[in-house]
Amino acid sequence: MAGLGRYLCSQLATLRCGQTARTVNLEEIWESGAVLECEEAPAADAQAELRCGAVTLWGRIRAIEPHEFGWRAEMDFSPLTPWSPALFEPAHLLDPTDLV
Repeated sequence: MAGLGRYLCSQLATLRCGQTARTVNLEEIWESGAVLECEEAPAADAQAELRCGAVTLWGRIRAIEPHEFGWRAEMDFSPLTPWSPALFEPAHLLDPTDLV
């Protein structure tokens, strides 16, 4: 599969790191990762499971930064669970190149 670009979206999802599960907002998604808005910071470099409806994507939290509404976390997906729109299409999915 050719690499997909980054898509903007807005979708509630469940992020599980170890025994802790929390609701997050999926803000961006691409074939090998995602950006999540979180009320509480997940642990950096933690193994993570992102559940979006019936789809589960596994990977690792790569980067975390605070912002005025909580935390922004970037997750790298495992090569065994890449994302594609055929697998799961988040709500409000927007390809930013369509705006050009």
